[in-house]
Amino acid sequence: MPNLKSREERIFLANSLTSWKTLHRVNSDPYVEGLLQALNSAENLEMWASLNPLEYLPHPDAISNSMFHRILFFLALIRNALVFSPVALTWFAISKATSAFSAYTTDNSLTVVNFLDFWENGYGVLSKTWSLSRVATLDFQIILLIIGLTVGIGAFERRLKFQREIALEEVEEDRVKIALDIVTLLFKQQKVSPQVFNAASTGILRNLAASSKSMERTSKELAKAVSSLPSHRELLSEIKKIKLKIARDSG
Repeated sequence: MPNLKSREERIFLANSLTSWKTLHRVNSDPYVEGLLQALNSAENLEMWASLNPLEYLPHPDAISNSMFHRILFFLALIRNALVFSPVALTWFAISKATSAFSAYTTDNSLTVVNFLDFWENGYGVLSKTWSLSRVATLDFQIILLIIGLTVGIGAFERRLKFQREIALEEVEEDRVKIALDIVTLLFKQQKVSPQVFNAASTGILRNLAASSKSMERTSKELAKAVSSLPSHRELLSEIKKIKLKIARDSG
């Protein structure tokens, strides 16, 4: 029955690990593949139990929404393309107004006309499309659009960064959970290696030897102390001497 339970636990862990590696796209990791093979074959589990899963499990990256990143990329591309469009539009309008003004002054050499006034009014030569006020309005609208795109892109990037941080935390939580499952199952597979056993035995023997030496020194000191005490006969002799002395003193 314990073997059957152990087999079921190994199968369950292997299925969990397979789902984890598929979800986080770590199919080619050597640690994961080797551990799966060991779980399925029930071989070399002692060796895999000696490895810390938190050190050897790969750190998968969070799966990001590619559609949102494409939208952000195209918005940034449009914003960057529009940055110099007001300058280009203004200079193109100036070239139109200059050409029209040159043609107008050629045909009306006696008429004194201010260039800015001509650019605004056109005098039937310059189209209203390229008038000064219309070009300035278009420039203003484009600049407002650039500002709006910049603010929107910044907010969008911040939102994506926040979502990515949350996704990374969830990925790390899943990694810790699968690592704990691995440790829980493989803990019972751990065996004491001869090196560890010899080291532990050496330490125990060393402590026993030190304790024996200490007890030996203590016993020797105790024997010396006992040997320095007077014997029973010596005590009786001393008592008799004291009694005789007391009797002579009292007589």
